[in-house]
Amino acid sequence: MQRRSKMEKLIGEYLSELKTSGRKGSNPALALKLFISYLKNRGLDFMSVRLKDAEDFQIYLSMMENGKGKPRYGKRSVINLIGNIRVFYVYLKRRNMCQVNPFNGIMRIRANKELPKDIPKEEELERLLESLRDFGRGKNLIERKSYYKAHVIAELMYSTGMRMSELESLRVEDVDLIRNTVKVKDCKTKTERVCILNEYASKVLEIYIKRMREYIIFGKNGGDALLLFGARTNIQMWFNGRLRDEALNLGMKRITSHYFRHAVGCYFLRAGCDIRVIQEILGHKELSSTQVYTKVDKENLKSVIDKFHPRRLKRSNPDETL
Repeated sequence: MQRRSKMEKLIGEYLSELKTSGRKGSNPALALKLFISYLKNRGLDFMSVRLKDAEDFQIYLSMMENGKGKPRYGKRSVINLIGNIRVFYVYLKRRNMCQVNPFNGIMRIRANKELPKDIPKEEELERLLESLRDFGRGKNLIERKSYYKAHVIAELMYSTGMRMSELESLRVEDVDLIRNTVKVKDCKTKTERVCILNEYASKVLEIYIKRMREYIIFGKNGGDALLLFGARTNIQMWFNGRLRDEALNLGMKRITSHYFRHAVGCYFLRAGCDIRVIQEILGHKELSSTQVYTKVDKENLKSVIDKFHPRRLKRSNPDETL
């Protein structure tokens, strides 16, 4: 109680100084009220706040609802609230009450992004994957090759959540079947990250690379032959067409390659995976890009399961026969 009284006194002195100096800002009292409440619920005080706590507070503000299922604070409001707390820590530092401003290193959120409203449920996506897996139904060898390639690409995208542009640039040497990893290059930022393959996707890729790839790849020149899936061009158009036809046959809504990426973000979050881990998995530069998944099916956010990926270990013997 004594500590809390000191906090309230300190805030009163700070607000008085702002009023006297004419630097009132945009509702600093509200920002500090929200911040105090947040700290109280987590057993923290001003002096014990670290960068992770500051980032968590920003996430907390962006996820608050107004009672009608809509965000209480928009992007600009969250930025202003965080800015007020940052200035408050400048004041604390000036009074030698803290050495580091935890809000200086925080990644600012950007414009709100919206996910497609019709992201397929896990069981729907499972139906699609199982249907793609039935590549033996092709009427001829060319069709069976096409089905098989779509099957491999779908499992890879569903396992890693990688972008189609990243998949198109993959080389055989980027796949490590011993460590079950894929080295991905971000075409936008020119950076690299390592994606982890689930066991099933790893076995699918192993069969594809070691036994089937030479019969499947479309590319005919030496450059394309180095790529994991042969040709860099037209893969997305071809794959989306295959997904469209498959979804139509199954009575599902339209699905594109990017839906696998959205599905990974949504499913991992529902399973209780930390949002920063999801950010790393999807290769998001900004945390705000990952935060969009927190708006989907919030009732499932509290349920934590042991295995994050719904297809992990589901099958142990992928088919390899065309």
